[in-house]
Amino acid sequence: MRRIIERVMEQPWVYSLWQAPFADAKFSRVQQQLDRRPSRRVLDVGCGPGTNADRFRGAEYVGVDINERYLAMGRARYPGMFVQADLATDDLAGLGTFDTIVINSFLHHLPDHILDDVMVRIAARLEPGGVVHILELVLPDRIGLPRLMARLDRGRYARGIQAWQDLLERHFEALSVEPYILGRLWSMLYFQGTTRPCASR
Repeated sequence: MRRIIERVMEQPWVYSLWQAPFADAKFSRVQQQLDRRPSRRVLDVGCGPGTNADRFRGAEYVGVDINERYLAMGRARYPGMFVQADLATDDLAGLGTFDTIVINSFLHHLPDHILDDVMVRIAARLEPGGVVHILELVLPDRIGLPRLMARLDRGRYARGIQAWQDLLERHFEALSVEPYILGRLWSMLYFQGTTRPCASR
């Protein structure tokens, strides 16, 4: 079942249709912060087919994803730069730094032994005083629909709230950590962070 879901969701138009009914509600916590502090230069990590690109038309937008079919769809529909990269191995230094980084449901696709290296690369792209916005799938402790949906997700590494918080705070200074339920189907976490005071660049 998982393999079938993965194969189908690799198609950009399927992914876009699946995301559409929930995209605004999922992104609302990030949008509230962006309305207060407009972005100048944005890195969208795991951007897919440009799901969030239209929200940043006033900024210099750079989306990064490993799936070239997703990126081609993004390039056809939105302004900005769409870059193919494997964040587990590719160096992003050539992209420069950003005042805003968005990571929307990407990290739960990565196992622990890769995730910390990826986070080091991402954190190095955040300029001093910049803000990272992370939306991630939570694996609830309690049995129920959100736990089942997390188990069925293409990403095999949904984590509990405390595990996410511990991991993210190793790389960013937390400004906000907010669990929420999306569409009664998914347990989610919104993490807002900034550069750590002693972060090396």
